[in-house]
Amino acid sequence: MTSRNSHLRPVDDLIAPDVAKTLAALTSLAPEDTAAVRLARRYAAAIDDAPADERVAALGTFGPKLLAVLEQLGATPKARAARKGEAPSGTGRLAALRAARPA
Repeated sequence: MTSRNSHLRPVDDLIAPDVAKTLAALTSLAPEDTAAVRLARRYAAAIDDAPADERVAALGTFGPKLLAVLEQLGATPKARAARKGEAPSGTGRLAALRAARPA
């Protein structure tokens, strides 16, 4: 007989609560963003709800999709920088100096 609690996981292993906090913190969401918000929550739930032996596969399948939705909603550093008109991470002052240097 298996333990009834064998499906329990430490809350630190879950991504859905963090996604929920992130979505709640977004102040620029409009009513038409509802479907994207729901999709992000479902991707996070799919990752968290995957059986232990399938979690890595679920993360590989749904992780990039979740990240894409969060980016579209403006919830990633790259998306926030783009909205502010800043250079995305990985470019910046050094890249600008290199681009300005004569060839």
